[in-house]
Parts: sequence; structure tokens; C-alpha cells
Amino acid sequence: MRVQKIKRRNRTNLILELTPLIDVVFLLLIFFMVATTFEDVSSGIKIELPESTIQEVSEVKEIQVVIDADSRIYLSVKEGSGDAEKSQVNIEQLKEELAGKILNSKERNVIITADKNLDYGFIVKVMTLAKEAGASSLDIDTASAD
Repeated sequence: MRVQKIKRRNRTNLILELTPLIDVVFLLLIFFMVATTFEDVSSGIKIELPESTIQEVSEVKEIQVVIDADSRIYLSVKEGSGDAEKSQVNIEQLKEELAGKILNSKERNVIITADKNLDYGFIVKVMTLAKEAGASSLDIDTASAD
């Protein structure tokens, strides 16, 4: 049995075009970059949260009071689907700032995120001011015990 070679009539070199492949890869990269959100709730405020074994998943709240280890108070307000607006306030301004934000909010819930080494009396004072400002309920943010 004799093996015959198939001859090609056209002897041009085949060139693999990489431009469409690179275009598709860049389009996928752009799509995933746009579709992914990078949002950190504390965004640079160093807080060590107390741990809890209770885990409850709820929707994202709009108003958050963040207190760091040095007793600095930050008011974080998330309006709609945009980024959270963060501002530092002192204890004297907290009640009026919170009252204004609560009036413009559809939810009257306030999340308190505080460092675990803070004085208990200071946290209670912040909670009292939040209730006086019109908060219907208060949530305390904790880290999971995993």
C-alpha cells in the first residue's frame, strides 16, 4: 500500500490574527471591572469589632455611626445605590446631624459600629443621642466569631 501526500495548491503561509482575540479579552476584562464593586464599609477607619456567634443577614442599612478606638465619631450615610457619604462629627453635633439624616431617610434604623475597647458609657451616650435624634431602632455591628 502506497501512501500519497496531499498537495496544497495554494502555498501561502497561514497567519493567525491575534487582534480579534485581544479585543475580546479586553472587553471581558472591562466588563468584569465594571460589574464588580469594591466597597468597604469602614473605608480606612481602623476598628476592632467585638465578636458574636449570632449571625443575621439583613439588607444594607442607610445610616451608620462609626466610632474608632480614639472615640472619634464618623457618620456614614448611604443614599440609594451610590457610595456612602462619610463625615466626622463630634459628640455635640451628632444629635442634630443624625436628626437631619434620619428625616431624609426612608428607614429610621441606625447601625452603630464601635471599637470593642471603647468605654461602655460612651457607647450608651451615642445610642441615647441616636434615639433622641429620631432613630426607630439601633443595631450594633459585630464581627463573626469564625
